[in-house]
Amino acid sequence: MKGSNAKQNKSINLRLVLSQIVTQGPISRVEIARNTQLTKQTITNMVEELLSVQLVEETGIKKSEGAGKPSKMLVLNKKAAYTLAIRIVDRELEVGLFYLNGELLNRLHTHLDAGDTLLDKAKYLIDTLLTVANLSVSQVLGCGLSVQLSHLKGVEIFAHNRELQQQLADTLGVPVALETTASACASFQMLFGEARLLDSFVYVHLGNQVESAVVYDRRILLGQNGLTGALGELFVTPETDDDTAELGRLNDFASLSALKNSLGRPGCSTEELHHQLQEHPVIERWLEQAAEPMRIAIHSIESLLNTQTIILGGDINDWLLDKLTSELRPFIPSIAQFGERQVVRLVKTPDVANIALKGIATLPLHSALSAKNMQTLYFPAINQPSELQELVY
Repeated sequence: MKGSNAKQNKSINLRLVLSQIVTQGPISRVEIARNTQLTKQTITNMVEELLSVQLVEETGIKKSEGAGKPSKMLVLNKKAAYTLAIRIVDRELEVGLFYLNGELLNRLHTHLDAGDTLLDKAKYLIDTLLTVANLSVSQVLGCGLSVQLSHLKGVEIFAHNRELQQQLADTLGVPVALETTASACASFQMLFGEARLLDSFVYVHLGNQVESAVVYDRRILLGQNGLTGALGELFVTPETDDDTAELGRLNDFASLSALKNSLGRPGCSTEELHHQLQEHPVIERWLEQAAEPMRIAIHSIESLLNTQTIILGGDINDWLLDKLTSELRPFIPSIAQFGERQVVRLVKTPDVANIALKGIATLPLHSALSAKNMQTLYFPAINQPSELQELVY
């Protein structure tokens, strides 16, 4: 991506330089100039601003390829600020405290009872995390939020989540970035994961529903009314449901809701599910049931989009992800197999059990890297932004 040397485009250039340091670091000023085509002076100015709030730091020296002076390398300072993550899946509430690079400090998980007020419970858990870490809310860059409520459909989801985002921002006193779990995980993959050097990919997340996020030109595609990536709604079998006469959807076979139903535990939490994964004989049957619909879904993604790769993750553990990916091979032949490839067709997410919360925690930093990403943010009505927030947002 190219920058601009016009004065009015300072914010664009700052985000561009920061993005280079976050995704390519350690990186020299010379390399940033080569990648962005910004002038040396513009890069010097942008880096000085980032150094002034300690968001980036200089580390080590790289010898010059020619006769020039050795270059100081720039990296993200993960301790310049902290991020929060809030994830709500029906009656489950999970919160986490992270360094800027998606590294977990602490997390808390609870079940919301009938009498619980979500805002109060979330604030209590966040305050607890900050107190234990001896941090104040002024040291927090922002909070990521992802909400999945099975009783809401369509535009109801968008309206509900937007309202909750605003309420949380005002309650916590920090900017809140809202995305689907799949989009949040795609953000993490772009900044710190398997897609740091990729321009296009699709991230697929196996949760209670099967979600996806499409990334093109390193931008997450946002759908109408913020709704996109409902991969689980894809029809994957010609058989019809006895009650509804509808064709079989991917969610009916490959979602964790389908797995929980197979186990006879439709309401169990993700944590409870993980305890049963390697012990229950139903798991093998679910894998057989899920494999062919997932192969069809992968073929559909490749045929329509043909991105550089598909990254598979979810609310599962490494054991189940390994078992599932082995069941998916061989893949159905598609246009993705033609020509030279730099990346394999399907990539497994490392440390998959933690990817959802890590992804959500990445959203505040990801929002700062482009004006388009800023659309996911809501700022508290009253609180004065910190010097760092003022600079990057």
